[in-house]
Amino acid sequence: MRRQHLVAIAAALLGAVLFAYAVRRAGVAEIVDAVRRVGWGLVLILALAGLRFLVRAQCWRWCLSTAFPFPRAVAAFLAGDAVGNVTPLGLLASEPAKVLLTRHHLATREAVASLAVENLVYAGSVMAMVGVGLVVLASNVAMPVAWRLATVAALVAMVGGGAVALRVMRGTWDASRGPRPRWRERLATVRDEAVRFSGGHPERLWRVFALDLLFHALSVLEVFVTLQWLLGDRSPTLVQAVVFEALNRVITAAFKFVPFRVGIDEASAGALAPVLSVNPAAGVALAVVRKVRNLFWAAVGLMLVAAHPANGRRPTASDGLSGAAE
Repeated sequence: MRRQHLVAIAAALLGAVLFAYAVRRAGVAEIVDAVRRVGWGLVLILALAGLRFLVRAQCWRWCLSTAFPFPRAVAAFLAGDAVGNVTPLGLLASEPAKVLLTRHHLATREAVASLAVENLVYAGSVMAMVGVGLVVLASNVAMPVAWRLATVAALVAMVGGGAVALRVMRGTWDASRGPRPRWRERLATVRDEAVRFSGGHPERLWRVFALDLLFHALSVLEVFVTLQWLLGDRSPTLVQAVVFEALNRVITAAFKFVPFRVGIDEASAGALAPVLSVNPAAGVALAVVRKVRNLFWAAVGLMLVAAHPANGRRPTASDGLSGAAE
C-alpha cells in the first residue's frame, strides 16, 4: 500500500506539472475562451458520455449467463468507473468494485468471469479503434518521414502484440515444468471462462464486439461535436475526431494509474493538435472539457457507491457454493 501511495503521489505531481506546462504553452486566455464557447453544449457532451456507459453496461449483460437488470448493471458500471478514476489502481479497483456492488444479485464467480470476458472483448475493440486511428493518421495527414515510419512501426507492433496475446490466451505452459506461477493460474482461469463463453455463445460475443465498436463511434462523435464549438468559425473533420479519440484510447490504457490522467490528457492533446492543423489551445481545451465530463460522471458514480445499501437480500445457497468453489 505504501508503494501504491508513492506511485499515486508521484503521478499526481507529474500530472500537475504537465498540466501547468500544457496550459502555459497553449495560452490560458485562449483555452478559457475556447471552453467558454462550449457553453450549454456541455449538456450534449455529458449525454453522449452517459450513453456510452449504457452501451458498456449492455455489453456486460450480454456476457452474463443469467438475467441481470439493466439499471443495476448501469449503476455498477458507473460506480466502478468512478472508483477506477479516483484511485491509481485503475482496473484493479474498478472491476472488484463492480463485483462488490452486485454481490447480492450475482454469484461472485459469474460476476468475475463475465467482467473478464467483457474486458477482453473491449480490449480487442480498443486495438481496432487505435489501428483505425493510425491508418487514418498515416493516410490523411502530412507528416515527416520519421513520424510516418513510427506510425507504421506502431501498427506492426500492435498486430504483433495482439498475436502474442492470442497465443498466451490459448495456453503455453508445459506441465512438465511444474505448477504454474500464480499470475499464470489466474490467466488460465480467465482464458477458460472466455473459451467457455465464446464456445457456448459465439453470436453473443460478436454482438458484444459490435456494441463496443458503437461505444468508440459515440466517442468519436463526442470529440467531433466538442471540436465544433472549440474551433469557432472552423469546422472539424472526421479525421481529426478519429485521431484525437485514438490518442485518447492509448492514453487511457497507458496512464490508467494516474487519477483522471490529470495533465497527461492535456499535454498529449496539445502536442497532437498542430499535427492535425488544430490550434494547441483547442487541443488542450478538448482535454479540459472531457475532464469536466469525467468529473461529472465520477461524482454520479461515487454517489451511487455511497447510496449502495449495506444490506441486501441474503446470498442464496447457490451463491455460497459459487463462492466456496473459488
